[in-house]
Amino acid sequence: MWVGSVAHIDPRQERHWRELYERCGERVEQSPEWARAVGAAGREVCVALGARSVLPFEHGARVCTALGTDRPLLTADPGAAALVEPVAAAAAATGKPVYLPLVEAAFAEVRALAPFTVWERPANSLIDWACDGADLWERVLDRGTSQLRRKRRLVERDGLQLDPGLAGADAAEDVLRVDDRSWKATCGQNMRTRGQDRLYRRLVTVGTLTAAFLRDGDRPVAFRLDARVKDLLSCLKWSYDEDYRRYSPGLYLLTEGLRREWSGRGVRVVDLHGGPDTLKDLLYSERRPRVDLWYGDAEKGARQAAERAAFDARVAAVREGGKGLRHAFG
Repeated sequence: MWVGSVAHIDPRQERHWRELYERCGERVEQSPEWARAVGAAGREVCVALGARSVLPFEHGARVCTALGTDRPLLTADPGAAALVEPVAAAAAATGKPVYLPLVEAAFAEVRALAPFTVWERPANSLIDWACDGADLWERVLDRGTSQLRRKRRLVERDGLQLDPGLAGADAAEDVLRVDDRSWKATCGQNMRTRGQDRLYRRLVTVGTLTAAFLRDGDRPVAFRLDARVKDLLSCLKWSYDEDYRRYSPGLYLLTEGLRREWSGRGVRVVDLHGGPDTLKDLLYSERRPRVDLWYGDAEKGARQAAERAAFDARVAAVREGGKGLRHAFG
């Protein structure tokens, strides 16, 4: 198995990766485009590339971290065992531990095959899209309060408009403009502060991701970033301008916005891409358990597990108190 920088992959290896992704790809983070965008954003990206599998990862100063969550390995071989060889190869080539965060719980089987450390993480939230979202709003109302119906009417009364499926430089700028006016900016969790702005600017500019907006006239007031791979739609990020908080614009984009854009287009599942929170609690139809995997120095792995457990506990406490995710960072 070859391990090296994405920047040094030769055309034959690139074609092999592309063909494997087109045949077996399940998540956009498995794609060559995603790896190259992460590299262009200033991070050192490497790949363990074999005949039947590809594992892209960031080569950090202290640890190598898989670029994808849920199913980070692009592979023609089903089952957790396929993960062992590329992870071991990445560790041997770099001399660093390998960290695979937030992968599906079925991958925990690898601890019986190799010296992995495994710990539980919050489940991922999914929406069954078999009905093209026709059942989504009723589920939200069943779980929520009468305020949700009022806020939806407020969006429509005041003329806020959906603008879906956009890519290109202007769309990327609008995404960052909204994000910089969100609660995430106040709490230091927006893309620019976290060093993610170059990555998502490129992904939207080249069309790897599309952006759906809610607009007040020409002003973008909320966005949702989508990636489609076969019949899976992943909603990777969403946020809104704090000046429009009273409308709950994120909820509108993830209910009416999703239904209008993605009904009748062959989507089977919508992945909300992350652990439970008060908004996903209204939307989800299924939750899949997840774990973190760590390959390498067990003591370092234990420290990573403790840090993640503390973060998860803080988020869970906020959610159990009926508050939004922002309160975990304030």
